Amino acid sequence: MPRTAPTSTARPASLARPGTGPAFDRASGARVWDTQGRCHVDLSSCSGAAPLGAGYRPVVDAVVAELHRGGGILPEATSPLRQEVADRLVEIFPAAQAVEFFRTGSCATTAAVRLARVHTGARTVLTAGYHGWHDWQVQYRPGMGLADRDPDTADFGYDLTLLDRLARRRGDLAAVIVTPEVNAFPEEFVREAERLTRAHGGLFILDEVMTGFRYAWGGYHAAAGVTPDLITLSKGLANGVALSAVAGSAAVMEAARRTHLSNTYQREVTPFAAAAATLDASAGGAAVEAMRAAGGRLMAGLDGLFARASAAAWARSWPTMFDVVFADPEQGRRFFALLRESGYPMEYGQRFMPSAALTDEDVDGFLEAAARALPAAAAGGGPGAGPRGDGTEAGVRYAADHFAATRDTVERWWGAAASPA
Repeated sequence: MPRTAPTSTARPASLARPGTGPAFDRASGARVWDTQGRCHVDLSSCSGAAPLGAGYRPVVDAVVAELHRGGGILPEATSPLRQEVADRLVEIFPAAQAVEFFRTGSCATTAAVRLARVHTGARTVLTAGYHGWHDWQVQYRPGMGLADRDPDTADFGYDLTLLDRLARRRGDLAAVIVTPEVNAFPEEFVREAERLTRAHGGLFILDEVMTGFRYAWGGYHAAAGVTPDLITLSKGLANGVALSAVAGSAAVMEAARRTHLSNTYQREVTPFAAAAATLDASAGGAAVEAMRAAGGRLMAGLDGLFARASAAAWARSWPTMFDVVFADPEQGRRFFALLRESGYPMEYGQRFMPSAALTDEDVDGFLEAAARALPAAAAGGGPGAGPRGDGTEAGVRYAADHFAATRDTVERWWGAAASPA
């Protein structure tokens, strides 16, 4: 006898966290259309994932061709494309001698921490910045998870004095992992962080999920002149297709043989087809230079606008991945809300990460919208106008709110994190 469907007035399950803005339907390059057909301009490269622009045709063609040719996934993880991408990463990044692949940045940073602990036999990991959503990392935001999620991990808030103190107090240091916050801390900062880590006997991990394909060709560590034991990579590796990696010295990466880092979708081949095509298009830093040119125009336009209006706001400081900081965060939130209504979906605190697909027309349109939005945002009240200064005090608040840096460290380094020539 057929079963009768239960009668209920309850609503079906839906998204636990529905979006608050427009529902986007499709994207191409730096343009994105919502479900109402309205065109917007993406100034974040889909949160850094697509530095060549969404739907970059050679990447799409490579993925489709691989799906037709090979089926997209294999019974085992080993494949020629996987080996090719690993070999190319070793060629590009000075710190890389061996590579392991994952799906997301959070997976890569978690794997790097495990490799460090297995290699050293120690448990203590000291962190600075955001490294994903997993329990060991979210301890840097006490209100965001369980209080006992990883008692062997502590955040030092980019404060090198605190790093030194924590390392002395805890002992048996496995690793220090740092996300370069390039708009607050200069390259000298990460060199000093590496020196302190070595002095305490730990491994140095540089989280290059954001900077790896956006700061400079060869990664932040190449530009800064440091030699981390491990780096993590993701954003921009496969231009929007989910793929991440941990790379580092052969000695440390050998720990992968003594732990379990596998997952089912390491067998998927299409991300490696996307990565190979992305690396072809990005070779030698061509994409970085295009992003740098677009970001430079955006920064110069915004800073000119702020200066003419005597607005206490700053665009700083690395063109490919810059922040806009307001002395009055509420004014900043109003400013970005108005820009969002104008077709530029950004929020205050969200990093500008222009793609190589961003056009001069896109930049001009944004700056015109910003010129309309700024006086309207200032009209809402707050200390938006007045002497601009160098923004250090605004930077202290911004850094605390967005990556948990301490006041002392921001005051020490803020002025040194100057815009590149």
